[in-house]
Amino acid sequence: MIIEADWLLLLATVAFVAGFVDTLAGGGGLITIPAFLLVGLTPAQALATNKCQAFAGTLTAASRLMTSGHIKIASLWPFALLAFVMALIGAWSLRAVSDADWLDRIVPILLFAAALYFGFVRLPQTAMDHPPSFGVLAMMGIAFIGFYDGFFGPGTGSLFALFMISMLGLGLRDATIHAKLFNAMTNLAAFLMFATSDLVIWSAVAVMIPAQILGALLGTRVMLGRGIILIRPLVVFMCSLMAIKLASEAWLP
Repeated sequence: MIIEADWLLLLATVAFVAGFVDTLAGGGGLITIPAFLLVGLTPAQALATNKCQAFAGTLTAASRLMTSGHIKIASLWPFALLAFVMALIGAWSLRAVSDADWLDRIVPILLFAAALYFGFVRLPQTAMDHPPSFGVLAMMGIAFIGFYDGFFGPGTGSLFALFMISMLGLGLRDATIHAKLFNAMTNLAAFLMFATSDLVIWSAVAVMIPAQILGALLGTRVMLGRGIILIRPLVVFMCSLMAIKLASEAWLP
């Protein structure tokens, strides 16, 4: 698929905004996936191409936070590895069903559900008094979110943050920071799985990766310097609009 220069410029701009938003609040995929669909990519192409550019932003944010000492990787790497493996399985599942007719019908539902979650779920601001330790339920939560991110993805950052608040008792800022490690691992897994597929539109990836990195660097600076800014209404509106458009095309004669 050939994408014209003006559309590539739009995608680069979208990637910068998505990298910034995703670093602060999660939900960058709610910006990039509708943009891919608007350009004319199929749902499978949009999901695969999204992963091959989004990993750059989350990996940049996680690396920046690790080098600054804000992410304590020693205690989290086994669980991040579980998320990585489950994301590989999720991405493999998407590759296996990329030609299925039902994918066109389910993507609008997933997109709209992610928009609802991102728009209405509010993460707690303070830590729990008695945080529970990792157990079977926690492992199942990591596995589910990892698989979800490999297969679909939007809102994963905030899902991991909510998981760390509910299971580890972290406050919002610390949970959002440590969620970057998990999200970077799941995005990297999906990138490795999709990089050898014919679903990825590499011209889009080439212009979006540098923009994702710049957006993530700016987002990390804002997160560490001035606090977390949750950017929701425009993201939810765009995502819902695209979900309605896709649903009308897939379901109506």
